[in-house]
Amino acid sequence: MFSRISKVKSLLSDTVSFSSTLQIGDTSYIDGNALALAIQKKSETFHSVDIHFEDYDIFKKPFYIPRLYEPVISRFSNPNPFIRVGNINIIGISSSSVVGVGNVGHARMESRVKHIREVPKEIEETPIEDSINNA
Repeated sequence: MFSRISKVKSLLSDTVSFSSTLQIGDTSYIDGNALALAIQKKSETFHSVDIHFEDYDIFKKPFYIPRLYEPVISRFSNPNPFIRVGNINIIGISSSSVVGVGNVGHARMESRVKHIREVPKEIEETPIEDSINNA
């Protein structure tokens, strides 16, 4: 892998979370994996429930990487060995994402989220019209 020197004037990030990567400089391999269960309940009380990722099909499916069949012809000319970046301002990097300044040989990122919303059905009340008042 061709190596260069990454120069960043300033970098401000509020949040880097859930298997995310903020990489300055060259790296050979980045691998991130984030699994999440997002459960919403409308209830007065909360009862702890034993929940496992294996209980849901989305977490059992194999990671699919599509194969590229198109030939890629590339030519690079890097007369300057520096990657110069000014100011970077990032609000958030989350759920198996990458922000990189520099060369990355291989990146594999996976994020799977199962949303569960348990909202009780409300009884629909239809107004009963008084035939006497509508006359």
